[in-house]
Amino acid sequence: MIIAVLSSSQRWALIWIVVGSVLIRLALMAGSLNRLDDPDHYLTLARSIAEGRGFAIDSRPTAYRPPLYPILLTPLVASLPRSALPWGVGVLHLTLGVGTVLLTYRAAQGLGLARSRCLLATAIVAFDPVLVAQCRSVMTETLAGLLVAVPLAVVSISGWRGPVLAGISLGLASLCRPSFLPAIVVAGFFAIVAGPGPIRTRLRRSALLMIASVAILSPWAWRNALIFGEPIWSTTHGGYTMALANNPVYYAEVLDGPAGSVWSGPNQANWFDEVGRSTLGMSESQADRFLRSKALQLVRDRPKDFVRASIARLGRFWGLAPSESVYPWWLRAISTAWTVPLWTLLSIGLVHRENWKWPRILAPSILISLTIVHAIYWTDLRMRAPLIPVIAVLAAGASPRRWLESRAGLPDLAARPK
Repeated sequence: MIIAVLSSSQRWALIWIVVGSVLIRLALMAGSLNRLDDPDHYLTLARSIAEGRGFAIDSRPTAYRPPLYPILLTPLVASLPRSALPWGVGVLHLTLGVGTVLLTYRAAQGLGLARSRCLLATAIVAFDPVLVAQCRSVMTETLAGLLVAVPLAVVSISGWRGPVLAGISLGLASLCRPSFLPAIVVAGFFAIVAGPGPIRTRLRRSALLMIASVAILSPWAWRNALIFGEPIWSTTHGGYTMALANNPVYYAEVLDGPAGSVWSGPNQANWFDEVGRSTLGMSESQADRFLRSKALQLVRDRPKDFVRASIARLGRFWGLAPSESVYPWWLRAISTAWTVPLWTLLSIGLVHRENWKWPRILAPSILISLTIVHAIYWTDLRMRAPLIPVIAVLAAGASPRRWLESRAGLPDLAARPK
């Protein structure tokens, strides 16, 4: 349907962007299709579901990981032999990648961008190195990227359907990566304060979005209430993630350590062991609250260090290149060459007034909320991968000429009558 409305040259441009997105992902996955990197045990959870033991680790029900990605993996685990499973996951990730590319075009189109700019947004998603690199691992970033493109693609639908569908997709994104939960609240807030429309229309828009999100999240919270005695809306992993980024050992080795330090080695291993000992015998919910309280106590005791650590985390999240202590110079150079112009366009896009009105304001809402989350919790460069469709739409919609004209006090030439 997207291709049908394009001119011949634009149609071929979109086709080649999609083909290129597949080829670059295939090239990256080629060396890893004989094995699967599953650091967070999503395949273990999928196998438990496939074997009828439910969402469990070692036959014990868990809410430590979000449920959506393991559920998506379950048909592959149930139907494919272990030797073919890497290929199944590879095909799944390629499909999700192509879907994200096409949905980004639809999002840019629905939000009013010119067709050439829609193609630019699509190309950004197709070739962004941070997003593309995640296709190799059994992790949530690839699925989350698609689930972030969905609300951007549907929010511009007229009437009640736009906010409802956006709310449903934000709820699904939160079931994939709980860091998107605050985006529901932020989007609901901006739906009220941002025009167009009278306050009654804005309140209805916000209510529809938030009710739809809660409806999608409710079955997971209900399941957790039945099993753990409390309605866990996200996961029992948040306290650990907060403590991982806010503990005395991390502050000493990374915050006060050499520039570009990455936390690893025996002191990190000792911290892991200490966490295991201190939470021994606790339920998941108890351990989650205990670790969160430890992190919050450190924040209260060392507020200046927490601010410094938060700034450092944002530096990694929005960094131009990955850490020099882990990656070679040439890869960092490629990443920087890609990111500098992209960040320039993003910055210009964020100051355009139209991006702070409904429905476009959904994009900065998601960007702001995820930035706040990663200023507090454990953060690295890969965690911005799901944001790439948001970044692409905002960057592609930027008009440097209009921005320069506004800075110089000149009239907007694009608005002049012909």
